[in-house]
Amino acid sequence: MVDFGKVLERTENEIKKDPIEIYESLDRKSTTGPLRPTQDKILKEWYKERKNDKDLIIKLHTGEGKTLVGLLILMSKLNSKKGPCLYICPNIYLVQQVCNEAEKFGINYCTIGEDKEIPESFVTGKSILITHAQKVFNGRSVFGLGAGFVKVGCIILDDSHACIDTINDAFTINITKKNNLKLYKQILNLFEEELKEQGEGTYLDIINDDFESILPIPYWVWDTKKSEVLELLAKNKDELEIKFVWQLLKDSIEKCKGFISSRKIEISPYYVPIELFGTFNYASNRILMSATTQNDSFFINGLGFNIEATKNPLVDVSTKWSGEKMLLIPSLIHDECDRDSIISYFAKTMLKKKFGIVSLVSSSNKAKAYGKYGSYIAGSENIFKLISDLKNGKCDNTVVITNRYDGIDLPDESCRVLIIDSLPYFDTLSDKYEENCRPNSEVINRKIAQKVEQGLGRSVRGSKDYSAILIIGSDLVKFIKGAATNKYFSSQTQKQIEIGRVVADLAKSDIKEEDVPTKAIVSLVNQSLKRDEGWKNYYKKQMNKIETEPMKLDIYNILQLEGIAEKYYFNGNYEKADLNIQKIIDSVSDEFEKGWYLQKKARYIYMMSKTEANVLQKSAFIKNRQLLKPKDGISYQKINYINQNRINRIKEWMLQYNDYLELSLQVNSVLDDLSFGRQADKFESALKTIGEMLGFSSHRPDKMIRKGPDNLWCIQNNEYIMFECKSEVKDDRSEISKYEAGQMNSHCGWFEEEYRDAKVTRFLVIPTKTLAYEADFTHKVLIIRKGKLKNLKDNIKKFIKEFKNYDINDISDESIQKWIDVNNLDINSLKVKYSEEYYHKNK
Repeated sequence: MVDFGKVLERTENEIKKDPIEIYESLDRKSTTGPLRPTQDKILKEWYKERKNDKDLIIKLHTGEGKTLVGLLILMSKLNSKKGPCLYICPNIYLVQQVCNEAEKFGINYCTIGEDKEIPESFVTGKSILITHAQKVFNGRSVFGLGAGFVKVGCIILDDSHACIDTINDAFTINITKKNNLKLYKQILNLFEEELKEQGEGTYLDIINDDFESILPIPYWVWDTKKSEVLELLAKNKDELEIKFVWQLLKDSIEKCKGFISSRKIEISPYYVPIELFGTFNYASNRILMSATTQNDSFFINGLGFNIEATKNPLVDVSTKWSGEKMLLIPSLIHDECDRDSIISYFAKTMLKKKFGIVSLVSSSNKAKAYGKYGSYIAGSENIFKLISDLKNGKCDNTVVITNRYDGIDLPDESCRVLIIDSLPYFDTLSDKYEENCRPNSEVINRKIAQKVEQGLGRSVRGSKDYSAILIIGSDLVKFIKGAATNKYFSSQTQKQIEIGRVVADLAKSDIKEEDVPTKAIVSLVNQSLKRDEGWKNYYKKQMNKIETEPMKLDIYNILQLEGIAEKYYFNGNYEKADLNIQKIIDSVSDEFEKGWYLQKKARYIYMMSKTEANVLQKSAFIKNRQLLKPKDGISYQKINYINQNRINRIKEWMLQYNDYLELSLQVNSVLDDLSFGRQADKFESALKTIGEMLGFSSHRPDKMIRKGPDNLWCIQNNEYIMFECKSEVKDDRSEISKYEAGQMNSHCGWFEEEYRDAKVTRFLVIPTKTLAYEADFTHKVLIIRKGKLKNLKDNIKKFIKEFKNYDINDISDESIQKWIDVNNLDINSLKVKYSEEYYHKNK
């Protein structure tokens, strides 16, 4: 008699479960070699120590082969009969790359075909299903929602930070004016009066479609009108912008937040209920893979990950860095190596170039500067073709990619010169609002640093890869170099920045007076490209000195408390939500941050006591004027002349900075923000700072109380300069509109009411001096256009340069006054030299 039990036992024993043994048994292509040392270490530790962890993060340097590591882990799970296994990529483009890897190594895989059905071989555990995040995380997911989900044993999320964005998108309704004008107007009209209360000028900007201004819908108004919102959405639930989100939000619309801009209305929940995606939430093992440079604290809220998993990732501690990056900051090498000069050189078409030049820019507006030199501007319709062309050696034209810092691989010759141009923007209205409200927040600064590091990783995709990376844009330079923000980068990136600073000092000393400043930059880039042995050895020696600092856990604990509080709020347990958010309020010292969390507390309390909530909201607003204006109780505090001479105030402002470099970085960043095309809030904030820099009392009435002009300077006793700013108006705007004139008139009236008989010079900052025929000003108004604004900025730069070789404490008042006068920054010059009369258009 045949003993089938023994045959079965023998067969099962032949199935390998150790990922190292699995790799050795695979029918791999002949081009594949043994596992890399890092892959071997990670897989061994996973199999021996971490394979049963519910939540696990695996961190590998770019180019260390994390895709293969992930596939082998899933093979181990399949061979161990641990159920179906799923490999999720951040986008559809990367699915094919992972499939190619699986084929190369002889790993069984399947994908979701045109029939959109889940493959049988995945369900039965015979092959790994490779798909992208949008397939899994949407309101009509083929993997099911709620209780009707497809059960999975092990899930791997590759480039997990990018997947978080996809999940947030899955819970976000975007109603664009372009695609759904009727619904956009209906919701805008529903909240019209309350939006005007939050900022009448900003509301006018939104309805007149000239600006990217944002207004949040107050939580107390949302609560009273949530049924009307739900009814409007239900009537339009089959619209493309709504239908994939409807199933996720339809029963929790009251726990959502709303934002309105001139382009769209955005609706999303305060708490993302990831548990609705049962396939992910209830998987036996959830493994996230990310680069070593990225901060994993956001997995706590973004993916509902265990805090202990985020604190204890699986890493190869013996490998401190990978690949070679010559990170250069041109403006530190020479003042004339600014953004414009670098673009004018590297954006030009260079025929027969053997390597790619790519620029990652923060906005489409910034990308325009490259177009006039022949660069290709990547859009959704051509980005993958352009990337494919670079990889195939078609490198004559510089390729410009807008606000996309992950999911793009540009190895070897496809990108030997990478430009990171300006500080990244946040994509969603919610994130933009949070950035405005929390300028000193560790959470925001870590998000920005992470985006920058994702960008830095695009051109170096392996341990033998190399690239020269140019950092331009004063806001980005300031963030990278500033002591308050540099600390948010990984130890690897901090060391590369340090090397870049040393290289800048060396290059600066080599520049001769007759040299074109960009010559030094090109020379350094060539040393990287031509594989200068001195550079290679110096880089390697310095990078080997990296010391990994102990992980700071404050941010992890705050994010965990915040996530717990929002989950309690979502589930209707407002008392516990309040208790958890209060712990954060007690722990933060920054007034802006305290105000941010007080607003959250007010929102929770509102569900129990509307009166107490308004008191809390008032307290939040007093600490942070960027937040929601409470329903009542805020009065305007006039700006008064301070009996202290102007020169002392200039000195005090400058003494905030440790040295001239830090001062210069700040001034350049501020002056860059004082440019047409800049976001209104950044422009107006810059103008306030310039007032303080020039020794005046300066504030923003419109931001403080949502009434009055954008900026107001007190220049001497009972005398003021008033600014109304239209920074986001298009350069080719032909005239000042009737509504803009009316807005200026309203603010002139406000000033008279508040300041009575005080003297005031009134400026409208706008690209045109032509007043529309049907418009009128009720007071004398002067116009500041682009040319005059540039003159002011140039003179401020010259004034600041006067301080370069001095200790601020040793400079006489007479010298500073002389510099004020010669650079036309005295009070009279400020009133007359940087403006012009308007022209009233005839019929």
